[in-house]
Amino acid sequence: MPYVLRNSNDVIIKASTQSMPGASMIPYDHPDMVAFLEKKGQSAQVLFDTLAELRRTDNEMARAIEDVIMALFKKNVLKMGDLPIPVQDRMALRMKLRMNIQEMLDQASN
Repeated sequence: MPYVLRNSNDVIIKASTQSMPGASMIPYDHPDMVAFLEKKGQSAQVLFDTLAELRRTDNEMARAIEDVIMALFKKNVLKMGDLPIPVQDRMALRMKLRMNIQEMLDQASN
């Protein structure tokens, strides 16, 4: 959700993905946000399409990040203990699930 600054008439005068002093957050599809974009010559539909593409690629990006973390583990650049506990828990679960899949494939191949 973007951060927005409004004038005294409650009209958006600035929007950003970054926090700003005095800003509030609103959904991208909020009518005030759409009106702000259109007034500034920007297409709300292009924004919506871009957000949809980001959402569509979230799983791919998560897998890429997991692969990078695993590569860093293998090179001893990063240790599991370096990660926050919730991330350690997620990584441990994913590693276990991937091992389960490999074991199933190994058994099926024998």
